[in-house]
Amino acid sequence: MGRHYSLKEGNLYIFTTGQDRLLDLGVFPKELNLFEAESDWRISPWIAVVENVLQKSAEMAQIILQLNDYEKIDVPSRYLDNYFVDGNEYQLIQTLKEANIPVYPVIGSADDASN
Repeated sequence: MGRHYSLKEGNLYIFTTGQDRLLDLGVFPKELNLFEAESDWRISPWIAVVENVLQKSAEMAQIILQLNDYEKIDVPSRYLDNYFVDGNEYQLIQTLKEANIPVYPVIGSADDASN
């Protein structure tokens, strides 16, 4: 898989698989309020999750992620929440395949932040 992100139910999931390393969260300007003390976020070695992202912040975050070679894929939040807890990359990929969810990038809009 590689470097990916997903916007689900107003939450931003930034995650990696394989040998890829998670993006330095310092690339996001403080004005986006994604990884600041006032925002609701959590991080593990393989995934960063920001909850209740404002649409304008989601739009800007997507641009930054794309500039850093992250690709958007459509993954249900429950699978990503499980990946956050256990870090089991194989389980994530198998679950996606079993649910017939493509593991290749999808094209979407910032409107997905409110889904």
